[in-house]
Amino acid sequence: MDRVPISVLASTVTLNALVGCVQTVPVTPNVACDFRPLAETRSTLVKQLFGSAPSTTPTLPLDTVSITDIGITNKVQVQDVLATRTATGTVQVAARLVNCTDFPLQVEGRTHFLNEAQMDAEPVTAWTRVFLPPRAVSTYSERSAQVDEVVHYLIEIREGI
Repeated sequence: MDRVPISVLASTVTLNALVGCVQTVPVTPNVACDFRPLAETRSTLVKQLFGSAPSTTPTLPLDTVSITDIGITNKVQVQDVLATRTATGTVQVAARLVNCTDFPLQVEGRTHFLNEAQMDAEPVTAWTRVFLPPRAVSTYSERSAQVDEVVHYLIEIREGI
């Protein structure tokens, strides 16, 4: 019979005791979405795009994101919207999007770059696909072609098709 040193035996017993005592603690995901503040502030936005017949069409907030697909209104949240002038004078817009679900999503975005009169300064951009992993953040970004004409923008987001 082989003899096992007492220190090895004690280490093995201690390790087994520690492994047996490990408890798993559920961790809450960092990404948690609350849609209530968005619903409460929607009517207080200042810059708005008005139709020629205001009573027939709703106003649209300018310089922000409009989620145009009701199917993702409780799945995707806009965390931030940014706009800046590039070194060449064009406008670059970006929208940080949060996937509030436990499964991957595909969304698409496009941008209307508008002049001072709230008319298209250039044709609307093509739809660009953005992949959103579960409970994660991704960014939609676009640049204008025009330099001085762009004063406002409106980003549209819909579910990817």
